Amino acid sequence: MSPAEENQATLQLVAGDPAREALVVGRVVIVLGEEPVTLELGVPPGPVAFEDVLPILHGLTDFVVGRGVAAAETEGRTVSCRAGCGACCRQLVPISQAEARALAALVAAMPAPRRDAVLRRFDEALQVLHAAGIVAEIDAVRHDDGGAPRDLGMRYFNQGVACPFLEDEACSIHPDRPLSCRQYLVTSPAAHCASPSPTTIEMVALPARPSQALMLADCEDAVTTWLPLIYAPGYAAEIPAPARARTAPDILRDVFSRLEK
Repeated sequence: MSPAEENQATLQLVAGDPAREALVVGRVVIVLGEEPVTLELGVPPGPVAFEDVLPILHGLTDFVVGRGVAAAETEGRTVSCRAGCGACCRQLVPISQAEARALAALVAAMPAPRRDAVLRRFDEALQVLHAAGIVAEIDAVRHDDGGAPRDLGMRYFNQGVACPFLEDEACSIHPDRPLSCRQYLVTSPAAHCASPSPTTIEMVALPARPSQALMLADCEDAVTTWLPLIYAPGYAAEIPAPARARTAPDILRDVFSRLEK
């Protein structure tokens, strides 16, 4: 092994339960920014759904964010996001279809009282957004792989609609939060997040955006490119999940190939 390879970052990520099935193990090298990173992966055998590989994409995104945070700190900037500051949890959060199904399954598995309370928050939020005409605006643009326009995002934010998973101004599903949520970190003063604008918010720059890569890969044979988190339970109930026709290595190869796009 060369000195360069010895110093190369290695990330071990697993999707699936090795106690229930023998996982397929492989290694791949991806480039994040200009940094080569070795991924040692364990994945389920046979055809899977996109949501089955989300644990790997969660881990990869956390790694990418860590690199962005480290770069910001070398410039003397500190992340100001903290538990208890939930301003960003009132934004329009774009997610993939796989993430919508995963979040819906997470809610369905909750004990009945909690599940009912969370679903009620989804319904109440959608009522506010419908009344403000925001839902119609979202539906008009969510086939655009460029995502939601900034002005639509601000109109959504101005409704003050909290994410249904926000409790005591903190994320109640933090380990399972979507990729877009993981990627959103700021170094500007937290107080500015209550009234965000391009001139007041300073984002942590990332060497790649796994959320965008996942949405692009997941929409190849689908009816939409992205959807807002607030649609998750309804979307999963209305749109049948596609057949499991691809293997985990094939899906991950597709996502990784889009990291620089």
